[in-house]
Amino acid sequence: MENNSIIGSIPWPIAVATAAWFGVMAYKAGKSMALWAIGGGLMGLVVTTIILGLGQATFIPFSTEEIAPFRIKMAALAVLVVGCAGWLFTGTLHRHLLAALKLPNPLPPPPAAPAKAPANTPKR
Repeated sequence: MENNSIIGSIPWPIAVATAAWFGVMAYKAGKSMALWAIGGGLMGLVVTTIILGLGQATFIPFSTEEIAPFRIKMAALAVLVVGCAGWLFTGTLHRHLLAALKLPNPLPPPPAAPAKAPANTPKR
């Protein structure tokens, strides 16, 4: 029987890193740092646990040499998904994105040429 202790320890560092990331983003944006950190940590823990659990459930190793690379791939996938989901969830905290989306004031239109007086046309 294989040892699954590594599966149980992977989600925790990811959750701590996600909590720190969300907390720093909230601090920079002037929002509630504790609330965002707790939410980020929970999101990281849940998403990582689900991905690793589903990966473990679908994997049937043919040899013991295949276990370690598969776990590394699943951990990398979990980090990628947490990073993408975290980027989406912290969208309101990204000041530089909001500033880039605001269009600068357009240039004033060029001055219009003065209207010409209507030409005198002879009456018939």
